[in-house]
Amino acid sequence: MNLLDGVKSFLFENFWLPVIDPSVYYNPYNTIVYALLFGLAAIYLGFPLLKKFDISLNREFFVGISPFIFLGGFARALRDLQVLDTVALETPFIYILMFLFTVSALFISLKIEHLKEIEYHKVFFSFGAVALLSSLPFYSIQRFDILASFFVISFIWAGAGYILLKQFKPELLNWSFTIPIAAHFFDASSTYVGITMAGAEEKHVLADTVMQSVGPSGIFLVKAAIIIPVVYIIYNDYEDEKRNYYLFLVALLGFAITTRNMLTII
Repeated sequence: MNLLDGVKSFLFENFWLPVIDPSVYYNPYNTIVYALLFGLAAIYLGFPLLKKFDISLNREFFVGISPFIFLGGFARALRDLQVLDTVALETPFIYILMFLFTVSALFISLKIEHLKEIEYHKVFFSFGAVALLSSLPFYSIQRFDILASFFVISFIWAGAGYILLKQFKPELLNWSFTIPIAAHFFDASSTYVGITMAGAEEKHVLADTVMQSVGPSGIFLVKAAIIIPVVYIIYNDYEDEKRNYYLFLVALLGFAITTRNMLTII
């Protein structure tokens, strides 16, 4: 095998095979590459694009984009459930697809605001809501026990987190700090019930390694060790719109993955 064949084999096994074969999970190589690409896109594409559109990261923007946060999870679950058998809904393509759809909807909404004097966030929200509602007929809830367990577990960590912050860091008891963390602990809850009650398997390398050692509850340790410091650093080291933007991205990932997990297992 020459060097070119070796490179092709490496790329196929580590990047393309996990896309086309659902039984092949993430590996250290594609995990690192996807994380880097997401970070670079967030820094050099997402934020500058919002500034180019003259969008303020205020309440109106977050209301407008809220359906799109969950739409990615709804779309991705259709692939997991084999309702739509297309690699377009696999990582990394689904991120590209969702980005293009969201930006297109935002652009059209801004144009409508300019022409019709309708606030852009209302039109933007409508685009996402229609797409989200269009996917609902593909789903039906089969496992209410899993759904109930998800809420019980989430109530427990939310209560514990509130008590700890109230006791030791009351200044952090605000939406900006707590929502991004909560989004990923919801993901941890969905992972835990999926593994313990639905026979699901963890696909991400780090989380799977930890859970192999300490059990399914290890997902909460992973989230606590990574997400809390990341959110804390962003919260303290950035100001105004950049802080809101990066905290929003952290929350977006958590809510999107939670949505996908729960739709798939219930």
